[in-house]
Amino acid sequence: MRVLHINAGNEDGGARTYIVNLMKGQKLTHTESSLLTFEDGPVAKMARENDLKVAVMPQKQRFDLSILKPLIAYINNNHIDIVHTHGPRANYIVSLINKKINAKWAITVHSDPRIDFSGLKGKVMLKLNLHALKKADFLFYMNPNLKSYFEKLKISDDKLFEVFNAIDFSNSNPIPTRHNTFNILEVARLVEVKNHKLLLHALSKVKFNYRLTLVGDGPLMSELQKMTKDLGIDEKVEFVGFKENTGDYYEGCDISILTSKSESLPTVYLESAYYGRPVIATNVGATNKIINDTTGWLVESENEEELIAALEDAYSDWRNDTLNQKGLALYQESRENYSIEKLAELVDKGYNLL
Repeated sequence: MRVLHINAGNEDGGARTYIVNLMKGQKLTHTESSLLTFEDGPVAKMARENDLKVAVMPQKQRFDLSILKPLIAYINNNHIDIVHTHGPRANYIVSLINKKINAKWAITVHSDPRIDFSGLKGKVMLKLNLHALKKADFLFYMNPNLKSYFEKLKISDDKLFEVFNAIDFSNSNPIPTRHNTFNILEVARLVEVKNHKLLLHALSKVKFNYRLTLVGDGPLMSELQKMTKDLGIDEKVEFVGFKENTGDYYEGCDISILTSKSESLPTVYLESAYYGRPVIATNVGATNKIINDTTGWLVESENEEELIAALEDAYSDWRNDTLNQKGLALYQESRENYSIEKLAELVDKGYNLL
C-alpha cells in the first residue's frame, strides 16, 4: 500500500508531530508512506530530520491553483493508493482534484473546525474545509466530541474512524526528579482556546512558591505578559516563546499543565509522559483516556476552584516527594497504548476499510 500524506507545510504544532510520528510508525508496519508539502517549512524539515521521504510542491500563495495539474500527475504517476491530507489547505486542494486521481482520499481532522478560524477569511476557510470533509472517502478524528458534529453535517458513520496522538517511546528513559522550586510547565500556543488566563488567575491565588514556564508563541503574548504583572506574579512566570525542541523544558519541570477549552488528545501529554512528568489537564476531548487520578489531575474546563485544588494537591505531592509516582504511571500507560506502532496499526486498519 502506497500512502501520500499532504500538508500545507507551515504547521509547527501538534499536527506536524502527528504526521511525522504516524509516518515513522508506518515504517515499522511496512506501509510505504511519503510526504508532500506546499511549503518547504517546519513540516518538511522535521520529516527530513527523521529520515522520511519528502517532496515539496511550492504554492506562490495560499490559493494558488497552478499546482493542481502537477499534483494530479504526481499522485497518479507514483501509483499512490491513498492520499491522506492534514489541515484545511491540503483538504481544500485535494477536494478540487479528488475525482481525477486514482487513489482513495482520507483526512485526519486534528482539531475542532468550528474554532480553528476567525474573521471573514476564517468563515471562508471553514466553509471550504467542511466542503472537503464531506467529499473525502474517509475521516480520521481524534476528538470524540466531533462525532456528533459530523453526524449533524450528515457525514456517514461508516466514513468515520477514531484515532489518537502518539509519540516514539523507543529511546525514552524517564528519570524521577524533584527540583528545588516547584516548577510548572505549559507548552501551548498563546491563543484563546488554550486558556492561559485561567491558569494565571489560579496561580495568583495559590499560597505556595512556584515557577511557571510558558513555551509557545501567539497573538496573546503581550496581553498575557501584562496580565502577569497586573496579577503580581510576573517574577514567577517566564515566557520563552516557541521552541523547536522542548525536551529540556520537560526535564526541568516537576509537572506539566494544559488548561484548554477544547482539545483532542494533545501530544503534549505524551511528551510529558516521555519524561515521566505528570499532567494537570482540563477534561475536554479525549483527555480522560489518559489523564486521571493515577497519572495526574483532571479538572473541569474553566473551573478555577478545581484548578487551584489540583495545583495545591500537586504541590503537596511535590513537597512529599511522591509526585514522580504519577509521572511514571503516565509513562507506563502512554508507552503501552500511545506508541507510534499502535497508531500506525490503527490507521492502517482504517485504510483497509476504504
